[in-house]
Amino acid sequence: MAEHDMAMNETRRRLAAILAADVVGFSRLIQLDEDGTVAALTRHRREIIDPLIASHGGRVFKTMGDGLLAEFASVVEAVRCAVAIQEQIAHHNRELPAERRLEFRVGINMGDVLAVADDLLGDGVNIASRIEAVAAPGGVVLSDDAMRQVAGKVPFAFTDLGQHRLKNIARPLQLHALDLVRSEAPPNRNGKRELALPDRPSIAVLPFDNLSSDPAQAMLCDAIAEDIITDLSRFHSLFVIARDSSFLYRNRPADVRQIGSELGVRYLLEGSLRRAGGKIRVTVQLIETATSHHVWAERYDRNAAELFALQDEVTHAIVGRLVSRLQRADLEIARRKPPDSLQAYEYWLAATMAHELGTPDGHAEAKALYEKALAADPRYARAHAGLAELCYMELLVGAWGQPREPLLEEALQHARKSVELDESDAQPHVILGWVHMMRREFDRAVKHWTIADELNPNDAEVAMSRATAHGFLGEPEKGLEIAELAMRLNPYCPDWYLSDKAVIHFIARQYEPALAIYGSIGELYPHSALWHAAAAAMSGRLEEARGQADAFLAQARQCWAGDPKATPADQVNWLVDSLPFKREEDLAHFRDGLRRAGLPI
Repeated sequence: MAEHDMAMNETRRRLAAILAADVVGFSRLIQLDEDGTVAALTRHRREIIDPLIASHGGRVFKTMGDGLLAEFASVVEAVRCAVAIQEQIAHHNRELPAERRLEFRVGINMGDVLAVADDLLGDGVNIASRIEAVAAPGGVVLSDDAMRQVAGKVPFAFTDLGQHRLKNIARPLQLHALDLVRSEAPPNRNGKRELALPDRPSIAVLPFDNLSSDPAQAMLCDAIAEDIITDLSRFHSLFVIARDSSFLYRNRPADVRQIGSELGVRYLLEGSLRRAGGKIRVTVQLIETATSHHVWAERYDRNAAELFALQDEVTHAIVGRLVSRLQRADLEIARRKPPDSLQAYEYWLAATMAHELGTPDGHAEAKALYEKALAADPRYARAHAGLAELCYMELLVGAWGQPREPLLEEALQHARKSVELDESDAQPHVILGWVHMMRREFDRAVKHWTIADELNPNDAEVAMSRATAHGFLGEPEKGLEIAELAMRLNPYCPDWYLSDKAVIHFIARQYEPALAIYGSIGELYPHSALWHAAAAAMSGRLEEARGQADAFLAQARQCWAGDPKATPADQVNWLVDSLPFKREEDLAHFRDGLRRAGLPI
């Protein structure tokens, strides 16, 4: 009985993306060569499938002979993982006779699941298992619920398979097959297929190819490309596309003219990495998109410990070809401090992947990994910045009803330490800006955002954070102008850019644009329903407003971690009081919208 009670206490519901995969014709393969088939499946799991699931933020929660089930916090990452698995398996199979190839079917669903200890149960899991059987060998099939989450966010084409009736599923399901041959970029957030070139040299850094035998090195490839993006972004005379947009072109045939047109850039940087033991080889090439002309190419053979010096060399070479001599002289000043330990860097890489999942479990894992990075290198500024951001995010989505000051103080200390250790990094200045905003220290907040902008004028996330801040500072028109710049730097930006832009529209009394955004992306955060409700009420859509008000109150009951006797009015007021409005009239305007929506305030 005690064990049963303990298991029930560990039971909880959540939304999850579920990936189901199994081997096509496994029984036939076992009959032909049992030992060889089992050995090949074990090798595929160890060398390809499991590392790719982990590198995309997923976890395997069940295996069944020739199949597995994996959980992801993001459908986008589940789809990217599925594509990478199928491509690597196909590459491996090319050298094998047809009768010895292991091919997989993959199904992906987004749905409500019941978590019991480390296992997941429910329709969300069952549907993924059933639709996997519909996939062609080597194919990927998505449910309609999963498809809605990835539409416009991945550079792959899909084929509508119509409705299917599946075993033990009560209703027919609309299914979609991912086309691994045909791929396309989704329409960007600017609503255009092609973007005009900026008035200064413009560049996008594509994800580096992993040429190592170890698929886990893909994380290091991405990190090199991201660091080069960050370093290039520091130069005012360059226009640098954000990682979210340039990394969409992973696994796509490299048509440099098309990519240049879709991102609106004159140059692309491509690269590859091969790591063997303590040695690494990095190859990079700078290409002019209009002509496909190779402006510059280089190969670097280094010890793994020299990775950070190698990144500096690549940045120097690109800057030397694209910007003025005066700007090049600033490179030494702008260089970010590398860690003293490669182990600390690898812990930080793993922490950022867990951090980006945006889940409580992901944040807990990220915190532990950032702390390991600091144990390996106590002076690693980026680990302190990561811990500061985790504290701030906990204030927004994880600690409703709890005292704010302890988390604000912890975020403040980590961000200040990060700046002290490396004053050239923009991110801790952004976090310091928001901490000061939450404490109503508006002048200090503006100071740090100004520094962040000067340090990294091409950082789209810095720009979008500044845009939102201007909204709360009573300058929403300026905020919307900066938001447009952020979305040009990141044409395929994540949904949080749009969610923040909807808030700025509301503060600017522009209700219809805000509602259009919510109609497109839904309510991204637990508190987004408040803004949606207020915008709908102010525009006269009272039924929609009341629906969102009810949705918020339901969310508040789930997220509330404060006084259990708190009323709905206490919960609404606690959240509204945490918003850092500088002008009383903006706060009064928001409260008016909430009252019209029927919320107790």
